[in-house]
Amino acid sequence: MAYWISYRSYLAGAITIAALIANVPAAQAQPTPPQGRLASGIDEAVKALDTVPRFKKLSQEAKRQLVEFVLGNTLFVLAHEMGHGLINEMNMPVLGREEDAADSFAITTALKIGTVVSERVLIEAAKGLILSTKRAKKEGDAPAFYDEHGLDPQRAYNVVCFMVGSNPEKYKQLATDTKLPEERQESCKYDYKNAAWSWDEMLKTHLRAPDQPKVEITITYEDNKKFAAQEQILRHMGLFEAFAAHLADRYAWPKPFKMEARSCGEANARWGQRTLTLCYELAGEFIDLFQGYSKALPKKYRTAL
Repeated sequence: MAYWISYRSYLAGAITIAALIANVPAAQAQPTPPQGRLASGIDEAVKALDTVPRFKKLSQEAKRQLVEFVLGNTLFVLAHEMGHGLINEMNMPVLGREEDAADSFAITTALKIGTVVSERVLIEAAKGLILSTKRAKKEGDAPAFYDEHGLDPQRAYNVVCFMVGSNPEKYKQLATDTKLPEERQESCKYDYKNAAWSWDEMLKTHLRAPDQPKVEITITYEDNKKFAAQEQILRHMGLFEAFAAHLADRYAWPKPFKMEARSCGEANARWGQRTLTLCYELAGEFIDLFQGYSKALPKKYRTAL
């Protein structure tokens, strides 16, 4: 299932359960807690940018903010696509648009994890959707009401709504900052609980038992000089490796599948033919979006929370 770019210029999607899953119950013990790996991976990715001429003049703090923005949005995309993968490979029913279901899978998974890292990913993803909206408006792109995805502002508010619904007190300030009406905040509680329960119900028969063999997941990164920065970030972060380890451990997949990072000729990500493809061009979109429009955000949201 391809996850096409809204407004034909930017892709955003869901949060990866792989690198953030330490606090979610699974069929058996998880590998080494991933937050340390993620933090060290961010440090390595920041260092990797020092070798790319385009980023040499950026301060270390600016590089870190950029990496965290790209990371958060990339994780969001990966989880969204894996939502498609689970739906398709497990033959799950979907009421409504599958794109909405994949978004809800990503957001509810992050909120169930409940860590500072998973919260950061959701904030970065919401920021990405808002920046996409600002860019589209500046460039005169008309909203694509016919698109299979919701409009970017709607999707951003859906992230906020689920966050507020999951813990109204914790995210009260977020609701205020984003001007989410109080009456909507009340309905957000039901929206989150219903989505979280629905995914739990659909997935519980597909969890891997401790004595079941793990599925084989093949990972490939295409060497590509044109997209050196994107490639280095993905390799240093080890997102695919952590993602695959979790997916193989947690779910009883019917057949092996692949994960690949490569150039696609467009900013995209997709699930199809048992392959999750992340295009290097997508990270480039996130980089351009952050560098070009992050100053339009309120000051408190210009950096990762």
